[in-house]
Amino acid sequence: MTLADNLALLESSVSNLKAERNLGPLQNDVCEAVDDLCHLGQRAIAGDTRVNYRARAQSDLAIFGKLREIVAPGAAKDRERYLPLLDCAENLLRQIAQIPVPPDGHLGVLRIIRSRFDFLFEHYRFTVAREKPTGMRLVSGPVAVEIEWATQAYLSFSIQRDGSGDFWIDDLLYLHGGQRYLTVPQAIELSTEADVDAWFRFIAGVLREYGDEQLRDERGAFERLAHAQARRDAEYAAMMDAKHGSN
Repeated sequence: MTLADNLALLESSVSNLKAERNLGPLQNDVCEAVDDLCHLGQRAIAGDTRVNYRARAQSDLAIFGKLREIVAPGAAKDRERYLPLLDCAENLLRQIAQIPVPPDGHLGVLRIIRSRFDFLFEHYRFTVAREKPTGMRLVSGPVAVEIEWATQAYLSFSIQRDGSGDFWIDDLLYLHGGQRYLTVPQAIELSTEADVDAWFRFIAGVLREYGDEQLRDERGAFERLAHAQARRDAEYAAMMDAKHGSN
């Protein structure tokens, strides 16, 4: 059967599985696993390039393998009820695992990161610690930078040292004065490659201009950034109180 056929077969079972999920732990676990897989299958059919399908399929195959280990030696009625569903689910996952990850990532984000943030690799000796279709985690010593396609600005870029807390582009702008930090939007719309490139061109420009001491991990650099973040947070809280009134 095709991927679409296997998905349709699983989807036809979901309503009954949901009706049975309160019968016991096995029923609940099978229901949740199949329901989650149907959502994954829908993303695959839709061509959603934000997912590493091979990695996700391998993870889900392990889940369904554990369910099989429970069902196979169990009651005959459970084997008859669930083994065909597990067969279908595993077939679907093997098909999903064959979907390639776009080499440039979702909407070209990986290519754009390599291009716009080339200075991190060339001048600050950052290396790729983790890569997924939507972004990268880059590290240099104790400093880590997360760059990712997102719908919120704070999720698209952060910098930290030894996992001690995230700092955002607003914090760098605030630390170095001026009012540009007030213009950074909370929600961002990255629906085309041009959107992605324009947003990360802005982020890279700010990081080039203001991030040198953090990227080099100069002494006290992250402490100064933390103080700036605390002042910015306090300023924002005061502004919200003035606008809406404090409790």
